This record gives sequence, C-alpha cells and structure tokens, in this order.
Amino acid sequence: MKVWARKTFRVCVGSLFPIIYYFSPTRLLPICLLLYLSGIMTVLEILRRIVPGSYRVMVEHSKGILKEKAGFLLGSTNFLIANLFCIIFFSKSVAIASLLFLTFGDATATIVGKRFGKIRLFHGKSLIGSASFFVTCFIIGLILMVLPWIEIGFLVILIGSLTAAIIELLPIPLDDNLTVAPVACIVMEILSRVL
Repeated sequence: MKVWARKTFRVCVGSLFPIIYYFSPTRLLPICLLLYLSGIMTVLEILRRIVPGSYRVMVEHSKGILKEKAGFLLGSTNFLIANLFCIIFFSKSVAIASLLFLTFGDATATIVGKRFGKIRLFHGKSLIGSASFFVTCFIIGLILMVLPWIEIGFLVILIGSLTAAIIELLPIPLDDNLTVAPVACIVMEILSRVL
C-alpha cells in the first residue's frame, strides 16, 4: 500500500511541472514554483539532519509517501533538482518529455516490477519493471508527438525512452530521481539537433 501511495503522490505532483511548463509561454513560472518547493525541501533536509527523530515523525505523518529509510537526500529533493535542471538547460519539448518519462516510467516500473517481476537484475530491479518503464515512456512520447507546441521526432522519443529505462535500471550510486530525466534530456537534446 505504501508503494501505491508514494507513486500516486509522485505521479500527481510530478506531472504538474511538465504540464505547467507546457502551457506557460516561458520557463519562469515552473522555475519559480520549483525554487519555492526546493526551498521547503531544503528546510526539511536540514531539519532531519539536526533534529534527531524528526524524520521518523515525518514518515509517520506522510501516510506512506515517504520511505522508511531516506538516502543522502530525500527522493523528492532529488526529483525537484532534476526538474529544475531539465527546465533550465534544455529545450521545452525535450524537458517535458524527460520529466514525464521520469514521473510515469518510474511509477510503472516500480508497481509492475513488484507485482510481476520474477527475473531480478540490479538492486532488486526486475526485467519486466524495466520493460514497462520503456513502454510507458515510449507511449508518452508518441502522445507528445501529436500535441501542438511539442517538436520532437520519433527516433528521439524511441532512443530517449530506451535511455531513460537503462539509466533507471543501472546500479548507478546516485538516486534515479536525479539521473533519469537529465541523462534522457542530454541524449534527446543532442539527437534533436543532429537529426
């Protein structure tokens, strides 16, 4: 149940940033919102380090949204950093695609992987979870291709989806909330310029 709560929260909140960016004439609104939320998360990050037991209280009151054991930074902090990085440094279409890949792909991979994942790969991640990550990203990419104001090609979506799935799967020491979208952005931005 906690996985469902965490992933539902992440999909609802995480999809807000690319949606707001899609309808905004500039990057300013999503960047301001992300900076505001990053400020709140910075306070929480400092609080959980200097006040013993504060994170335990946060977990108990989060209704399953926070993990029992946090990493160096909370997943939400990493997620906000990745969103800021993608929106500031990459083209609108690429940033929106990458952020949606991270939001929906990660949720699908976790839920499908836990339910049906028999073949385990790195750090308990499953082959079926990674495959569902890729398929989810690819479908999102195909939907984005037909939307107005999105300029992204089929090959860019295909390779971007595959890149995001591979980065999520690999045993990289950094949190995948911090790595998936930025690496997918870099790959898709390069491809968008050369293809």
